Amino acid sequence: VVDGWEWYMVGPNMWLQQTRVAKFKPVQRPEGVGVEELWVAVDLYEQTAIAYEGDRPVFATLISSGLPQWSTNQGLFQIYIRATATPMSGATGQPDFYFIENVPWVMYFDNDIALHGTYWHDRFGYRQSHGCVNLSIMDSWWIYQWSASAPNGAAWVYVYSSGEYRPDLPA
Repeated sequence: VVDGWEWYMVGPNMWLQQTRVAKFKPVQRPEGVGVEELWVAVDLYEQTAIAYEGDRPVFATLISSGLPQWSTNQGLFQIYIRATATPMSGATGQPDFYFIENVPWVMYFDNDIALHGTYWHDRFGYRQSHGCVNLSIMDSWWIYQWSASAPNGAAWVYVYSSGEYRPDLPA
């Protein structure tokens, strides 16, 4: 730790600041999720997602969750609508209005918030969205296919934060 920042040794005399590294931190199955059910743990601090079958992790990837002004809600949710591709829009009447015609591999879990594929940026590992959980197209495809085996495709999504963002993060 230097000046309050965590650093990781990645090779001889080679160090990376914590803001440049994502750690996959396994988490216990939340209460309410069955021992054989499918669920995805979304860590807002590390910007990672881990897919679980009961207590066994089966897949892990980087994500991009909501920016501070559009934070991704924490809690336990179930996927309630799935689409191979669908349009998305938001922030109507604001300078950051968006309309994306074909968002791939969409799994809605918190009102209009979803896990989905993202082709318009590649900043996975950093907050970037208007609240959704952005995944690479191949990672969202994998989670979409995998979660289809849950009853009615209703896998669980557990959103939590394993740490606190500092107010003095680098740009």
